[in-house]
Amino acid sequence: MHLPASRYYQPISQRSHLYSGVFFVIVMILGAGCSDFELARAFKGEFNSQKNNKVIGEYCTSCHIHKEFDSAEHVAKVRPEYRRKLFRRTAECRVCHYLEKQWVHNGVLRKTRRPQEANRGAFKEFEKENIKYLGKS
Repeated sequence: MHLPASRYYQPISQRSHLYSGVFFVIVMILGAGCSDFELARAFKGEFNSQKNNKVIGEYCTSCHIHKEFDSAEHVAKVRPEYRRKLFRRTAECRVCHYLEKQWVHNGVLRKTRRPQEANRGAFKEFEKENIKYLGKS
């Protein structure tokens, strides 16, 4: 029996090419987002402190302004400006720096928990949530 040609009917070989193409596009989209995904995880503290700092440091040095940036030197220099325990003892970049998602513009803003604000207690909730990481860094 021969099926009549229909605009809704596609031979199996054409459908498999379509599925292969869709699969390829999905893999490319997921692969392109890996570095951003890892960066977001580092800012959340999902890795050990060395990997968090490495991922965040690589992100910072990818910018021409921070090309010669040394995160270890920066942390040692800035810590004394803070009076709060978490900020004064941390070895992680993510304690003072974070990303804020901008849904309207589909982007992120780089933000800093500055010493003046931290010393006034503006980040107490953040401190409570993250004080447990001091012993692990």
